[in-house]
Amino acid sequence: MRNKWSWLGYLYIALLVCFILVPILIIIPVSFGNGDMFKFPPSGFSFDEYAALVSDDRILSSVWLSLYIAVIATVIASIVGLLAALGIVKGRLPFKGLLESFFLGPLIVPLVTTGIGFLIIFVPMGLVGSPFSIILAHSVIICPYIVRVAIASLRQSDPVLEEAAVVHGAGTWYTFYTVVVPQLIPGLITGAMLAFLVSLDEYTVTIFLAQANTVTIPIRIYQYVTFDINPIVTALAGVFVIISAILIVILEKKFKIHRYLEM
Repeated sequence: MRNKWSWLGYLYIALLVCFILVPILIIIPVSFGNGDMFKFPPSGFSFDEYAALVSDDRILSSVWLSLYIAVIATVIASIVGLLAALGIVKGRLPFKGLLESFFLGPLIVPLVTTGIGFLIIFVPMGLVGSPFSIILAHSVIICPYIVRVAIASLRQSDPVLEEAAVVHGAGTWYTFYTVVVPQLIPGLITGAMLAFLVSLDEYTVTIFLAQANTVTIPIRIYQYVTFDINPIVTALAGVFVIISAILIVILEKKFKIHRYLEM
């Protein structure tokens, strides 16, 4: 009887995994098709869409803009997230639980609401349509990922090492640089990579702030699907799926990212 229920449990998990992954993985074979972009299975095999992808100036400009925004936003969010995590875990602050919830707020508040809020703030400042406004917005959106992972890393760090450094005469900054930071680096890299991927994929808030000269890659994909009906987006989506999968596998193998997400 127990074996029967175990078999049903594995089947249930397999169905859940398929339900989650199939919409993502199905784009790979479609990207190599030579027919309708909405047809599965594809009628043939071709690299035409990938060849067209590398020669599309609009796509390439959006990719470079998205990469630029994601890198700068990730750096800002990493600095803010690290300082916030240090204050929450090691600082002598009241209402630490409330502060932690506050920094995780962007994960809870609907992104449409966040986008309207940024629009109200940036319009009087004349920043709507500038990369700077999108960078600031993305920094806020992805910061919770850094904070979450940094807090988990600090809580998993060994306090005995810090105590030993202090006992042997190390100063505060030297202890932080030589003992605390090395223990945080795997978690920070993990959080930064997750935040980077989220920034690349961000559409809802960006659409409120973007203009003709600041079209990021998610907006460009939406335009190609709804207005131009250009199958080149399947190749672009395939590239992003492959790159994202490789990054996640590397992070899991190298840094065991599930440890930081379970805390």
